[in-house]
Amino acid sequence: AAIQLARHLGAEIFATAGSDEKRDFVRLLGADHVMDSRSLKFAEEVMEVTDGKGVDVVLNSLAGEAIGKNFSVLRPFGRFLELGKRDFYENNRIDLRPFRNNISYFGIDADQLMVERSALANRLFKEMMLLFEEGVLCPLPHRVFPASRVADAFRYMQQSKQIGKVVVSFEGAMPAVQNI
Repeated sequence: AAIQLARHLGAEIFATAGSDEKRDFVRLLGADHVMDSRSLKFAEEVMEVTDGKGVDVVLNSLAGEAIGKNFSVLRPFGRFLELGKRDFYENNRIDLRPFRNNISYFGIDADQLMVERSALANRLFKEMMLLFEEGVLCPLPHRVFPASRVADAFRYMQQSKQIGKVVVSFEGAMPAVQNI
């Protein structure tokens, strides 16, 4: 989804993915440069492609040591957008040295946006829906599991082989009966 939006905004896109199949898919979506997320070599590759300058924005969902590598590819005054929650909840520390280059760090939790800034969330949702209606954005691929197979859906996600979204559908499911 981020690739589609970045492409619409005219960005040069550097992306990582954890398998050959996923890297091929990311290329099909329009990423200009695609690297392996399972190796920390991606940071060196980004710096090589950018002649040592780095990038303006990092959209991160990787955890652990990869965060430091992502900081290392930011240009001065760059922006680090953190989507992953694992490091937040584990209260992991980050090195502050990268901040000497006037970078900004944004922890993004869309759940809080909807609760704390519902008017902003509503406006952004309407803007995104307009981009879908105009054909600028298109839905991501998805695999649907019926609610009766929710355990299978979680097992499938644990394998990290999915491309796109995993959806649990309640269509046709019987509503729960409450005792009165």
